[in-house]
Amino acid sequence: MRYRVYPSIVLFFLLSGSTFGQSFKFTETEEGIALTESTRPVYFYQKITKSLNDQYPRANYLHPLYGLNDEVLTEDFPADHLHHRGIFWAWHQIIVGGQSIGDGWECKGIEWKVTNTSTDVNSKAARLEVSVDWNGQVGGKNTSFIKEHTVITAYPTTADSRELEFEINLTAPTHDVWLGGSEDHKGYSGFSARVKLPDDITFHSEKGKLTPVEPAIKAGGWVDMLGTFGKNKSGLTIMADTTTMSSWHGWILRSENSMQNAAFPGREPVKIGKGETLRMRYKIVVHSTALTNEQISTTYQNFINNQ
Repeated sequence: MRYRVYPSIVLFFLLSGSTFGQSFKFTETEEGIALTESTRPVYFYQKITKSLNDQYPRANYLHPLYGLNDEVLTEDFPADHLHHRGIFWAWHQIIVGGQSIGDGWECKGIEWKVTNTSTDVNSKAARLEVSVDWNGQVGGKNTSFIKEHTVITAYPTTADSRELEFEINLTAPTHDVWLGGSEDHKGYSGFSARVKLPDDITFHSEKGKLTPVEPAIKAGGWVDMLGTFGKNKSGLTIMADTTTMSSWHGWILRSENSMQNAAFPGREPVKIGKGETLRMRYKIVVHSTALTNEQISTTYQNFINNQ
């Protein structure tokens, strides 16, 4: 029996292979785990503790995070705030069993020890799963007072954007734990992005253009920023699933020498009871052209609905 092969069918399978093939790849090094997509860099996950002259030791964050033109969007150990680092989640107030034990934001009194990592790549996503012990001195003993389980999922790049989702689960195994932001009116806390800030950086939300101000801004569940990184315009949208949070402080935005913070819970600490888990969800959209409010809002609603 003879079969006839139609050119349109061949073209379909060729396109299917390039569009839906497993183009993501994880590569592990001594320092951490790199993700590439069709050989182009996506991010690097810092697995082992990194410091600057033995100061500001930190692990468990993303840097670099890359734009769609391979430009580096994030900073690590910036001169103005040496404790800032890429895409990170940390809290100033860490209270364990009624005792203040350190400051995770400023990398004091806490060690993040990555105990396990696993990766999975398929045609729809690249998934990095990590288990992290938060260690510190509790009652004079070195204790793992938080067991973190975080999943970072990257989706295939489209013509103008790339999406990363973060699910962060914090369990208190041995004591009640309270996590809170800075104890001033700012309330720095939680998920943050130390992004390079070009002179032409602009911010907007569903409410329109935003002007960074000193306290947190109530601007809905997402904030978008756009500026010239290197030779190209690049954008970054941060989304917070506020439905998973018992309280929501708002957005702390800065146009120079600082980070962007989806602040939770703010100044007043949130409690994680012994044996309980705090779950948080965030999304980052890296884009190479300006996105409309309608585009971002649709993406945000899909994110919220996809639990």
